[in-house]
Amino acid sequence: MMKPRNWMLGLALAAGIGIGTVQAATVTTAWEAISDGQDACLNTGVEATRQAGFRGSISNDRQTVFGWRGDDSIAIRCIGDRRLAVIFIYVVSREDNNALLQTVRNTYRRPTKG
Repeated sequence: MMKPRNWMLGLALAAGIGIGTVQAATVTTAWEAISDGQDACLNTGVEATRQAGFRGSISNDRQTVFGWRGDDSIAIRCIGDRRLAVIFIYVVSREDNNALLQTVRNTYRRPTKG
């Protein structure tokens, strides 16, 4: 028969092992100056989420691009009259948020066509 103290130690150890396998989410925020207006910002946002490996879509109010990939997400809030894109990246996978942010920023920094 297991002594009560040993049983509690075993339970604590099992709980600690379970907690150790839980992945923590990371959040990154940034902003990017844009040279074009709202529609161009939204279109670039959809392209940026696609380049980062996410499935992107524009919100019904045409203010934000949302990108989804499993539990990971990217949101890009376009403020065209301020020439600004605000970027939010929420990742629970082991992927580096900084690499995702750089992909999004590089898409916005590409010269526009035309």
